[in-house]
Amino acid sequence: MQHPDGQDTLRDRHRTPVRPHTPVPGRPRERQHTPVPGRPSADSRRRLLRQRLVVFVTVTLGVALAIATAQGCENRSNQGRGPADRPSPTASAPALSLDGATAAGSGAPTAAAAAGGASGFGPAAGPLPAVDWANRPYTDPAGGPEIRLHDGRAGGDGAQIALSTVLPARYREAPAALVVLRRTEGSVPVDLVELFAFNGGTPVLVAARASAADPQAAAAWRLENGALLREEKVSLTGATSSTRYTARADGGLEEAWPGAGVSGGSR
Repeated sequence: MQHPDGQDTLRDRHRTPVRPHTPVPGRPRERQHTPVPGRPSADSRRRLLRQRLVVFVTVTLGVALAIATAQGCENRSNQGRGPADRPSPTASAPALSLDGATAAGSGAPTAAAAAGGASGFGPAAGPLPAVDWANRPYTDPAGGPEIRLHDGRAGGDGAQIALSTVLPARYREAPAALVVLRRTEGSVPVDLVELFAFNGGTPVLVAARASAADPQAAAAWRLENGALLREEKVSLTGATSSTRYTARADGGLEEAWPGAGVSGGSR
């Protein structure tokens, strides 16, 4: 401060300069958080963490609800179904044939086969007595002379007969065999179906039947629901037909097919 005369006062000359603040030793200096460009702040990180937690909980609950719903639907669909209502795998026993191929054989007993009782055909309970089916005599169901096979075949210049299939079976609670011969003469082949029981180890004819076959179809034989089933399939068209052979109470064989009545049996 200057007076009008241009001289400083004594107080002005002896004024103490202001010194900067010096921190006290041992006392921590307060830190100021200065935001760094490009780095999210603490509030932003907390908001991101909350969002991730909400998404995780929502997805987990959704998956748990979906699993519970699927299990509930499956349990409702299986209610009231016992073991008898569910299909079970069955093992098929091979059938013998002349060319060494196997045909569909008898599987595990079904409810229909058990209901057939002693008169129906059932699967073989064990191995049958050893019989050389390809080299033995057979009765002609049509009333012709005896048929004697050699190596599974018979016939000369006329009718040709060949062993088609041998199915191990059970008939009237005893071991049995269903033997099919194919006779070819003229334009229509004939299947000779013969049922054998056993006296010791010797086969005994129980019933026999002659059945016309489709010349353009391949035949497959199997036991099903207490009956012998022939399925014929035409390779050119894919058309199929089936014929069922059942045992009568008197021991004869009956033949039936879809859309037709039962034809007369024989023996």
